[in-house]
Amino acid sequence: MIRILACVAIFASICLCPIFAASDVEAVAQRTVALEIKAALADRSEYARNLGRYTDFSKDLKEVLKRYPEPGQPKVFKFNGRTVKILVPLNLDSKRVGGFFQLSADGRQILSYLIWNKDMQPVFVVDREKWEKTADAGLLPELVELMPLADGYSAGTPIEKSDLTDLFLIDYLDMLPGKTQEELAAYTSTAGLSSHLGRRTGSSKCLAYSASLASDWWNIAQGNKLGSYNSFVNGAREYGMNPRLVESLYFKFPKCPYSFIKETGKDRVTGEKVPYSPKHYAWILSSVELPARIGDPLRSGASYELPKNGFGMDLPYDNSFNKSNGKLEKVRADLERYGIMYAQHTSRLFSDKVSLTLQGVHSVNIVGTGKLKGEPVAIYYETFGKNHRDYLEDSFYGPSLRAFPLKFFYQGISFPHRLIPEISVRNNKAGVSFKTAEGRAIAPDKLSVEVNGKSIAFKPAARIAVALAADAVNTLKIKFSRKYFYTPEESDGYERNYLISNGSVIELSHYAAIVKTLADREGGLYKKLFGKDDSYTDHLKRLEEKSRESLRAQLIAARSNTALLNRVAAEINQSSTLKKSELGKIVAGMVKFNQISR
Repeated sequence: MIRILACVAIFASICLCPIFAASDVEAVAQRTVALEIKAALADRSEYARNLGRYTDFSKDLKEVLKRYPEPGQPKVFKFNGRTVKILVPLNLDSKRVGGFFQLSADGRQILSYLIWNKDMQPVFVVDREKWEKTADAGLLPELVELMPLADGYSAGTPIEKSDLTDLFLIDYLDMLPGKTQEELAAYTSTAGLSSHLGRRTGSSKCLAYSASLASDWWNIAQGNKLGSYNSFVNGAREYGMNPRLVESLYFKFPKCPYSFIKETGKDRVTGEKVPYSPKHYAWILSSVELPARIGDPLRSGASYELPKNGFGMDLPYDNSFNKSNGKLEKVRADLERYGIMYAQHTSRLFSDKVSLTLQGVHSVNIVGTGKLKGEPVAIYYETFGKNHRDYLEDSFYGPSLRAFPLKFFYQGISFPHRLIPEISVRNNKAGVSFKTAEGRAIAPDKLSVEVNGKSIAFKPAARIAVALAADAVNTLKIKFSRKYFYTPEESDGYERNYLISNGSVIELSHYAAIVKTLADREGGLYKKLFGKDDSYTDHLKRLEEKSRESLRAQLIAARSNTALLNRVAAEINQSSTLKKSELGKIVAGMVKFNQISR
């Protein structure tokens, strides 16, 4: 019955003449919204379908629209004497309108979707009679946070894909949930918080918001469903990782060993100190042992449950660039290898003409590269909602995708994820499975297989089975890769050379890659570029020791297999990296002992 009434209301709004006087563009805007409501209820809205793939956004949107299916009277929103957008509310009842789709000045493009709270009620609400009598939505105090404050933008150039050439964007951006770090006075006045009108003058929580968005992206890349939460600063229902959960962990954990300053200043909304270090956030996201639940540092009794997979990260974070020394070619390569890049702007002077390269400030995520009007730029995702390029910044929202020359970025941080091969041998067959760190089966994009020097054709798959020669030391060489699932020690793709004999399997290529990369990183240039010890190098040190001890145990277990041990020794002697390594010394000693024993 509800669905029938919804369809009747939508049909009426599209087909019947309105009872109020509306301009042509307002009528176009109302029709645009009516069609979008109809599409969303029928699961045909591209915007809602994208967001609903990994979140409950589409389901919740339909719940709101089934309650309030009728678009209300549209109103122009003027700024500096011109129409900058058109607002179309939902008719909530005979006395109220709310919700507010925000559309372009011609009424044809939705710039920003409506938002709702935990009770599935629209966040912005206006008295219906008051709304219908006003000629300009910008005159209503209930919508003051939606009033643009200046022409132009506070940072970067808002973009659409068509604005750029030589464009590279990481995948899944259309599926990323929208969230804004800005507060709403109607909510803060009931929550013991403060509010401020202005662009970037409210809560100083950009680092938590961009960190949470990086977590969202990696969960989507691994096929994980995202949750939802109620915004700490504006009360809206938002989707993905809760930035307040991430921020609560920041305050609870001790100083990160890889950053200098942890906190600074005072948040204008909450009164707390302002988290300052992206590396501290990245360390928490990727490296620390997480609790099952974390208490809120400000609200006694409030706490947040962490997802079972934490933040969807795998290995410790790695620095793509630091101290304003980024190169666009490397940034693009790192985006292709490691996905979304957690980043920080520099301070700027003279209307973004001068970059103060020694100071990092606002945090965002770099998601691509390209050329804007011929100038090389990094493309980044803002922390002020999921809005169209033409959305003019106000006290609540701003365009999500923007471009900036790389000189305006202080640092960029990547979160490497592995494509993990697991091998089992039985009855002269080797089974190789590929998984994520969470254990989810995943197929490589590229795969090549050789057995004893002979190539065998395989289509990339999450599992393959390879026939082996009987009564021999088999060499199974596999090369594989998948977009975004690379590691710094195997940044050009993975190679595994399995030596297989009598059920024993020894693999040396990964260990060699670890040793080589570790040697490169411990050189003077890397230290000079990145200053303090870095997270991923410390990880490699631990990994080298763990891998060496694991290989040592395997070799001891197979020490009676002289043919296998000799093949291992030959592999090591052919590699200068392995020959000089600690493992090389161990194997040389084992071979010598076997020779003496004979």
